[in-house]
Amino acid sequence: MSTLLDMPVQVWQDAVEVPQDPPPQLNAENHRSRAALERILKDPFDDAAWADLVRTYDEMAPEWTDWAKDQHWYAAPVSVGLAHIRPVPWIVEVGCGTGQATLVLSKAGPPVLATDVNESMLTGAPCLPQTHYLAADVRRLPFRDGSVPLLVGLNGVPHLHEFTRVLAPGGQLLWCTSFGAGTPLYVHPDRLADMLGPEWTTRAGRAGHGEWLLATHNA
Repeated sequence: MSTLLDMPVQVWQDAVEVPQDPPPQLNAENHRSRAALERILKDPFDDAAWADLVRTYDEMAPEWTDWAKDQHWYAAPVSVGLAHIRPVPWIVEVGCGTGQATLVLSKAGPPVLATDVNESMLTGAPCLPQTHYLAADVRRLPFRDGSVPLLVGLNGVPHLHEFTRVLAPGGQLLWCTSFGAGTPLYVHPDRLADMLGPEWTTRAGRAGHGEWLLATHNA
């Protein structure tokens, strides 16, 4: 049976070249982030699991930027996924961390509002043109119903009910991982497409060491 990842990937600059350097070994299957993510996917209202993730990434915040600098293909899936979106007037990023994907988004043209629940992460994010940062929980995004044209996440935790609430009619969701299944916060694109349901049109591909899924809300 074919999967979403069997679809061809459009080249965006050189981002889809196969990296010569191997991905980092993060023990993703046994990572405490993966355990919390799986709990959330089973029950999006598991507050304890969400709190575990906040603590985990708050602890990693001081070293996150320096670590990510050594991952040269970290945001490649975002770069490639952006080549497939329809033009939008502005972009919302969720789980922006210290801004690795934000840097890519800031070069795309439209203004970017980058959000993360951890203020400790946001303090390490770069100052970028047409980019604003906001401390916000992905479960309670500070946007009106049906107002956001494009949501982007790299290595984040999806909250599909909230995404559906804030996305405009025909809105787009670009969901990416840096290392595919080797990413601690990982949902296979086929699994995510199934979770989204028939109201969404999806396509996916690989870039660098990671994967991307672009979903368009048809409602």
